[in-house]
Amino acid sequence: MDEKKKPLIFWIIAGLIIVVSILLAVMNWTETTINFIFFEVRGRLIFILAIFFFLGFFLGKLTSFFSNRKKKKKEEEEAKVTYIESGKE
Repeated sequence: MDEKKKPLIFWIIAGLIIVVSILLAVMNWTETTINFIFFEVRGRLIFILAIFFFLGFFLGKLTSFFSNRKKKKKEEEEAKVTYIESGKE
């Protein structure tokens, strides 16, 4: 079995992301309050940032999923119309 090895640049970038994440956590350890339109969030800044980062990531993926689903459905309908127009049912 031939295992595909990850290139060195992958590990360098992964290490840099980990180091930057740790620095961000250490520098933003203070307790803070963030006021939104309808509610207030109080806690450690790094946890609040992480929660909203993952929430944004999840909503972006969800939006992308529904957009791709709609696009795929439209392509299938167009392919079906082309297939019927060619005289083959």
